[in-house]
Amino acid sequence: MTLTREQKRAFRSLLFKHQDGIAITSIIATLEHHGVFNFLTNNTITSVASILKEFPQFHAGYVNVALRSLASQGILIYKVTPEEIQIHTNAKFTAFTAHVSHYLHFNSLFASYYEMLKKPFAFPIATIEKLTAFASYLSSEKKNLHNDIYFQEEIAMHLEGVLLAPLLVYLGYNADLENIDSYTFLEDTSVQELFRLLDLYDGNSLTKKGTFLFTKSYAYGVTVSYTPIMRHMETYLTGDFLPFFQQDRLGNEQHVFRGINVWGSGGSHATYFNKFDAVLVDIFNKPLAEQPKGIIDVGCGNGALLEHIFDLIWNQTQRRDDLSNNKLILVGADYNKEALLSTKRNLEKANVWAEVVWGDIGNPAEIDQKLQSLYNVKLEELLNVRSFLDHNRPFNIPTGTYTGDLLSTGAFSHRGKLLHNNDVAQSLIEHFQKWKPYIKNHGLLFIELHTVSPTTVAVNLGKTPCTAYDVTHGFSDQYIVELEVFLDAIAKAGIKIDPTHSYRFPSDEISTISINLIQ
Repeated sequence: MTLTREQKRAFRSLLFKHQDGIAITSIIATLEHHGVFNFLTNNTITSVASILKEFPQFHAGYVNVALRSLASQGILIYKVTPEEIQIHTNAKFTAFTAHVSHYLHFNSLFASYYEMLKKPFAFPIATIEKLTAFASYLSSEKKNLHNDIYFQEEIAMHLEGVLLAPLLVYLGYNADLENIDSYTFLEDTSVQELFRLLDLYDGNSLTKKGTFLFTKSYAYGVTVSYTPIMRHMETYLTGDFLPFFQQDRLGNEQHVFRGINVWGSGGSHATYFNKFDAVLVDIFNKPLAEQPKGIIDVGCGNGALLEHIFDLIWNQTQRRDDLSNNKLILVGADYNKEALLSTKRNLEKANVWAEVVWGDIGNPAEIDQKLQSLYNVKLEELLNVRSFLDHNRPFNIPTGTYTGDLLSTGAFSHRGKLLHNNDVAQSLIEHFQKWKPYIKNHGLLFIELHTVSPTTVAVNLGKTPCTAYDVTHGFSDQYIVELEVFLDAIAKAGIKIDPTHSYRFPSDEISTISINLIQ
């Protein structure tokens, strides 16, 4: 089934709005439960500090993340100043409050999907009748509110996302995991009825909308993987959330379904890794004397990036001819000991020689000492590579005071406490200062994730998954800053950025992903 460019654009916009819905629905339900929207109706110009004074039960950092997410949808106005964070209501907020009940209704789906996703795959789907009832409700409301443009173009898509995206991920992830043809699920008549109500199935086969979304199910993976947070939003905002930052007795994380997260990110990041590969090819086609002794991937996970890099160097660079005389040193470093075992096991299976070392991204000096002690190689002799890791470092309270003039619009928290944006920027500067001595020779090549101001996101709805990024990362204590703030921190750390190997995606206006080689 061939799609026109316009159809692809429309379905991609729908996909982004689906993710918006997943990000904000449980937030809306929790804030409504505590009466926050009534307070904002009566206090049209206020601040996060004033909201916390009125609602002391909230954790400051996480309610700040929550309010900013609504601003990214244009429902509120969010202004960060050096002194305070201002919250204003607007005309869209008034329209939004008339539809809060829809979000309350759909919020209950997170409990169902949380149970479904954490259990072994089972088909037919036990909750299919419940899901179909929600689809029928949505279909009915779309007819009843056919003249309400706001409902049709945003809210209905949010609700559809909460209903549909986790199901597509459940089917798509397990189809890949168990080598099942995704489309065989359509042989089930109950699935057919659900998909018919959502315009994914026409009675004989998938519609164009259905084909696109089924094929792109991995694109929902990262957002859906944080279902544990959405399911427990009340706890994150007002309760004891600390257990979610711990691992269970089997070593599994509690705040994210990591397998789904890795599956989703792997499918979504192919475009970025094409540019990443081009930089690596340039580096390892240089004269041997100018090349690094090898590569270290800090935050190696399961070793997939190192395996990919080795294959790339072997198949596409001149370094292959020198490997017998000048062994390419490959090192995987990670804070998680299970990840190190996984890396070692997977690379051995792939016949890739590599070493592993326990390492904290916030302590490169310790990594260097271990490399010298264990493998007789210095950190500065290697090319450092990282993939979406620096924003996920443990937060270190800065020792200095931020003197720059770029104030991030992000919402940042550490274990529920609100972090000042200047402290986040200064901490990032000091993070790079720690790495400066170790990347001066061969550099650091990395892919990074960024936030975008709520004002920009609100006028580009359907063009970016920023709201979902900000919510999932904000509630899991990760620190994504704007690209400009990120690059400024690198410069203030006294590190140079190679302009020939600097890329941003998807555009200059909405830059959520960057690739840079720095040294």
